[in-house]
Amino acid sequence: MKDEKDILLDDLFRRARLMTPDTARSEEHFETRLMAAIEEKRNDKILWSVWAWRLVPWLTMLVIAIGIGGYSISSGGSGDPFSGVLSGDDDYQVSMLAGE
Repeated sequence: MKDEKDILLDDLFRRARLMTPDTARSEEHFETRLMAAIEEKRNDKILWSVWAWRLVPWLTMLVIAIGIGGYSISSGGSGDPFSGVLSGDDDYQVSMLAGE
């Protein structure tokens, strides 16, 4: 025969199986919380891409200015930027590739 404790335990398990969990509190405003979390993650990505695209024109102008400055300093007397390359001067080509 079953002990009184076993009967009480079986009754307790039966009641637990019949009882449905109350999820109303966790479901309350779930969509709002989910959309807020998605929006927050999206804003982090958008912030970096916006700053990157805003910096592109400035960085382009900086690269062009450095290129013009470098050309004007190293060009010597010639006005043609390809004069050293087209003349067949191998030493000039090697020094250009080496960054000298």
